[in-house]
Amino acid sequence: MHKPYGFGRFVFELCHALGSAPSDIEYIVAVPSRIDVNGLPKLCNITWYRVADANFAWWEQRVIPELAKRLRCGVIHFPYNTRSVFAGSIPTVTTVHDLIFLSETFPLRLRWIKARLASMYVKFGFRFATPRSRTIISISRTTQQLLAHRGIPSEMVYNSIDGFLSLGPSTSRGRPGPPYLLHRGGHLPYRNTGRVIEAFRRARKEFNLVADLKIIGVPDGADRWGRDATIHYLQRISDNELATLYAESACVVSASLQEGFGLPIIEGFGFGTPVIASDLDPMREIAGDAALLVNPYDIEAITRAMVAVLTDPGLAETLVQKGRDRMAVFAGKQVAEKMTNHYAAAFNGI
Repeated sequence: MHKPYGFGRFVFELCHALGSAPSDIEYIVAVPSRIDVNGLPKLCNITWYRVADANFAWWEQRVIPELAKRLRCGVIHFPYNTRSVFAGSIPTVTTVHDLIFLSETFPLRLRWIKARLASMYVKFGFRFATPRSRTIISISRTTQQLLAHRGIPSEMVYNSIDGFLSLGPSTSRGRPGPPYLLHRGGHLPYRNTGRVIEAFRRARKEFNLVADLKIIGVPDGADRWGRDATIHYLQRISDNELATLYAESACVVSASLQEGFGLPIIEGFGFGTPVIASDLDPMREIAGDAALLVNPYDIEAITRAMVAVLTDPGLAETLVQKGRDRMAVFAGKQVAEKMTNHYAAAFNGI
């Protein structure tokens, strides 16, 4: 909770969707004791249940199943890629976001650990679980296909950002100073931040683009990519600050090499901002025809896309309108309807 990115955001959005739709299902959401539940939103049919902090693996594998048994829960939803092997006879629903931790773009020291944990979870937690005891949800067709390739069937339910959109302005209020592009960055190679920065610098030098670049996720980026008065590496920000950043940006650049979904794409759509996205799945899948798609490995292509969006008002307006239309696919109401159906099916052993 209260995290602009990561699993906390996913859980917040899922709870917002479920708690905004009428339902006969009662949801109990386990919350680490370090979080003040009084600061969490009051949502229909949702109870925030504080549980003592623990190592995440222990929390997921032992604490949650034991809590579910004690509270006599009918279904356990594991939202973090893996399910507990100790769930016993309680039906489970697991959301799988991506398999990036098994790829070559993940740091070797982490990939070694994650790959072995993932293999264990997939082998014992997914594949050998009985159909009644597990339902797997993928957040995109791309993730669904990757799981299918490993012999793991799943149902597909897109993400929603309705809760996030409620935190900030739906359109830009305008701001003084030069326009800026917004990029969700990172040190991991799949974030592609180095190419985005190089493309931006080329746009300024070769095309005289008057703009700044704001990067979320790498506050120490200047140490790696160099200091530049027009590039701002942002410190940790709140959801509200992030919402304002989207609403006031001239363009969102989501040029990742890999994702499970590509959340910045629909965040840009939701806040009425033109989006540049990778012409790779799942980014291409999520964007549809509402973003300017580019080859994320081609710095020149990214450069020209930046220049085009910031210097062609007609193109920018077209992208904004298409983005708003595209958001209907990611409505929280649809997420809630699909997930309640999956919970019911899991409970009934369908």
